[in-house]
Amino acid sequence: MDYCKFHSNKVAHVRCKTCFIPLCDDCKVVTDIGVFCSEDCYHKAKEFQAKVPVSAPWSKHTPLIGIFLKILIVIVLIVLIALGLDYLNIITLPFVDVLKDLIGLGP
Repeated sequence: MDYCKFHSNKVAHVRCKTCFIPLCDDCKVVTDIGVFCSEDCYHKAKEFQAKVPVSAPWSKHTPLIGIFLKILIVIVLIVLIALGLDYLNIITLPFVDVLKDLIGLGP
């Protein structure tokens, strides 16, 4: 449990977005872009945000990357389950022999 940097007897519930010091509810400065310990830290964060582009050049492709990764994870899980079932001699699915040859687990 952290205690406020300025009030050592009060529990800190948040940290300054700029300098990360722990703050109690009495010390926090709540703004449109986050919680800060002072107006100085708020202005530093505002200046930084002004320098950083709002959207990265790859952001228009982000949904496609997310879908691709989800599909890839599902495929990997299916392959691992199929190999596990084969290893435990429960069932051998038709594509497992091809997979085992591809990754060098074949006889």
